[in-house]
Amino acid sequence: MFESADPKQPFYVANQVAVSEENIKVLTTLFEPLVGIRGVGLYITLTKEFDEVPFAKDYKTLYQLQDQTNLKLEDLFKTLHHLEATGLIKTFLGSNPVLGEVLIFEVEKVPSAGEFFHTFLLSSLLLERVGNVAFDRLVKKFTPRTFVGLKDAKEVTSGFFDVFHLSAENAIDAPVEVKEAAGEVPKDTKGEIKLGNDPVKVDWSFLVDLFESYHIKKEEVLKHQVEIKQIIDFYHLTEQEFVETALITMSAGADKLNMYAIQNAVNENFGLNRNKEMVKKQLRQTPKDADHAIKKLSKADADLIREVDSKVPTDYLYELKEKKGGYVTANEKKVIFRLQDQMGLTPPLINLIVHTCFEYDAVLTNNLADRIANDWLQQGITTPTEAIAYLKERKNKRSHQYYRTPKKNIRKTTDWSKYEKQHKNKKTTMSAEERNRIFREFGKNE
Repeated sequence: MFESADPKQPFYVANQVAVSEENIKVLTTLFEPLVGIRGVGLYITLTKEFDEVPFAKDYKTLYQLQDQTNLKLEDLFKTLHHLEATGLIKTFLGSNPVLGEVLIFEVEKVPSAGEFFHTFLLSSLLLERVGNVAFDRLVKKFTPRTFVGLKDAKEVTSGFFDVFHLSAENAIDAPVEVKEAAGEVPKDTKGEIKLGNDPVKVDWSFLVDLFESYHIKKEEVLKHQVEIKQIIDFYHLTEQEFVETALITMSAGADKLNMYAIQNAVNENFGLNRNKEMVKKQLRQTPKDADHAIKKLSKADADLIREVDSKVPTDYLYELKEKKGGYVTANEKKVIFRLQDQMGLTPPLINLIVHTCFEYDAVLTNNLADRIANDWLQQGITTPTEAIAYLKERKNKRSHQYYRTPKKNIRKTTDWSKYEKQHKNKKTTMSAEERNRIFREFGKNE
């Protein structure tokens, strides 16, 4: 608990929190009996005091906060302590090279009504403050109502993999960039989003029993629950199929699941059929308006369509490499084989994918070919004519770098502990530019 008798005490709001209509409802009906109308007002005020790019001349003091809330300094801190105690505000004491000691307020998101009532200290205090009758009325107010018509209705929601075509590699084991992003962005208390209809219901007790019969403990299975669910969803496996495939990857006496090895084994045994099914389903769809697409094409584009329509993919690959003065590698032939025999793409579409790949790289690779093929199929493109029209449209809207992997931006930040040591013996006099730079760094969100 902290209090200051100095109205000139600087303060800074460290983060920005959006307040929705639902948040206001929770604040005024559930929190107001606990923190008072002053507390709700102070919370709203602090949500609006965040400066993304603060300047030295713009720093705020408690006096300004008093003026906005019409509260005495003593009452201001009393109200603030109520907000702190109920989890709406966190208060820190920081050190700024210009201002010295600074009060830093971190504004917390308003919890949902469900989170409030499941926090027994808060709901018990509310019951004490408002009484049984009002408490019961508030409970009913936030109790969700179910649409009666849903009782006997059959769910026909599309599943994620019914609509989107994601490579098995990225569907089961997310790319490094995705994992890094998940590490940087804090996870909401609501957990993961439910994506469309859940295509496969996993019987976890049955799955655990199957593994336990092979001396693999329940804890080991549940530790990998998310990964197992993703594999079963993606490949539409039964519990039995998953266990049998997992056992292939394990040596005698082993009691640990190697998810990487399991993923590879499942992909080898079930992946080809799964991918072929998705591609066939996409290719069966009604093509787009070909006449409209053809009108956008030049003579060179029309010649290219005739060329890709008339060539065998391996022959076309050799021709393109000859024109470029290069040679065909064994891995490049494997890419052709994979697109045709494993993915089930048509020869004209494969030829155009190969042609497009060589516009971005000198060598044909699985990664680039997959990126292009997935993009086209997701756009409903099933013919070379549609693909060329789509590429021209993309080039007009964006740069030629569309299929290239973007470079990561690395941002430098200030280490304040080092800053203070380095500037310990320097004169406190500094330019306005330097002061503003310090404030920008101080308020930067990392």
